[in-house]
Amino acid sequence: MTDETRSNEERLETNEEIASLAQPASRTPFATAKRLERARDLARTFAVAQTNASLYPASHPLVMQSNADFVAAVSAVMALGFEDVTINVYKGTLFIEDHVLPEESVTYRKLIVDLLAHEVSAVTLDYAFSENDAVALVGLMNESSISEIGKSREYLESKGATAVKLAETTDLDSAVKEAEERQNKLEARQDYDKGVTIMRDVETQVKLGKVFEVGPLQNLVGNLLDNLFKDPAAVLGLTAIRSHDDYTLNHSINVCILSLSLGATLGLDAESLKSLGLSALLYDLGKVRIPEGILNKEGPLSADEWQIVKSHASEGADLLKRIQLVDQMPMVVAYEHHQRHDMQGYPEVSAPSEQHLFSKIVALCDAYDAMTTRRPFRREIRPDKALAVLMQGRNKAYDPSITKALVAMLGIYPMGAVVTMNDGTTGVVFRVNRDDLLRPRIRRLIDQAGRWLEQPETVDLRLISEESGTFSLSITDCIPAAEAGIEDVWQYL
Repeated sequence: MTDETRSNEERLETNEEIASLAQPASRTPFATAKRLERARDLARTFAVAQTNASLYPASHPLVMQSNADFVAAVSAVMALGFEDVTINVYKGTLFIEDHVLPEESVTYRKLIVDLLAHEVSAVTLDYAFSENDAVALVGLMNESSISEIGKSREYLESKGATAVKLAETTDLDSAVKEAEERQNKLEARQDYDKGVTIMRDVETQVKLGKVFEVGPLQNLVGNLLDNLFKDPAAVLGLTAIRSHDDYTLNHSINVCILSLSLGATLGLDAESLKSLGLSALLYDLGKVRIPEGILNKEGPLSADEWQIVKSHASEGADLLKRIQLVDQMPMVVAYEHHQRHDMQGYPEVSAPSEQHLFSKIVALCDAYDAMTTRRPFRREIRPDKALAVLMQGRNKAYDPSITKALVAMLGIYPMGAVVTMNDGTTGVVFRVNRDDLLRPRIRRLIDQAGRWLEQPETVDLRLISEESGTFSLSITDCIPAAEAGIEDVWQYL
């Protein structure tokens, strides 16, 4: 339990406002307006070059200029650090890498149609892309006699286009790596379950007044990090696991996973992440000294009870000090995690100071996981609303830049969120699209009539309807899993 979980839950900002405020995760290729403009320029110049080549002879100034513009647009993207860039068509929608271009998907519909007519759904251009490559690729798009990818490749080869590769499928198709993802998910879950056992042993040892071994905790953090670097989604999805019987243990591991993911997003190095992860496992250790009757009390706390709860920060730091860990950060985070960004929390400080970065990260992740978990004294808060509460608290309880980074990492509808859509169906968010935080990928489970589907259907909310020229589907609401009759959302991630 945290003081934030008993705070005002009113949402002051819409999901659209929160999405616009959140800074995109740093690993998103086109995270900034300048980078996105280069991606859009690439699509535009490709489409314009194709159109001009279909209207005028190759020697016409407009054709020559549009080919040069196409090459320049590719070079501009390469200057962002790419060695190659892929133009994808996925279910009738245009992407540069995995970044959706909704307006261009409508405006340049002919380009999409012509790519698919040649059995091409992915065009990869490498750093050596030249005007000769541009002429060949544009020429292929206007060659109506070719309708097979094999013939399309032969055409490019005959024109000497060496910097263009064509593919029938795209990496956006989740089936490509489905088997590997299943294995990563299984391994991550095994480490999670081991972690619950390790944390239970630590809790038991502390309650008995004994010194616990830090080695297993460090190994747990190391395993989580290995899994995180291999498959971030598989690890982050573990935080959707909810156990009302083992709340304290699951909560500590969830906070650790969220903190590691956020730390990696912020660019912390491996050693710093290991220290952050250990701190996130142990920051609430002082609660073993708080009576469970007070921790789980359903009604308001009395003044005396609140003072007892607040003591867990200094109690935890004291416990960790006695253990004499080589790494002092767990002790620091245990002491500081409720002091708030504005230093108006507890324990009180007598001189001007600031929370350590690790304390800010853990405090934010602690509040989010606590709010989104059902407790004896309150219902869980839906994920999008919990993020709105955190955004309200930026500059006060939470560091503003770190809060925005958390929202960008999780998305407005995080993995495991149960949502209804405007076609009346219900599903679980299983992937966040970094380029559009309001439009994740969904496992659709329940149809318009409330019937469970025999097999979950994968839906990407970024896809454009060819008929309307707008997004095919949108989220209308985020609801508790129990309301939808879903017992374990993790199995759908």
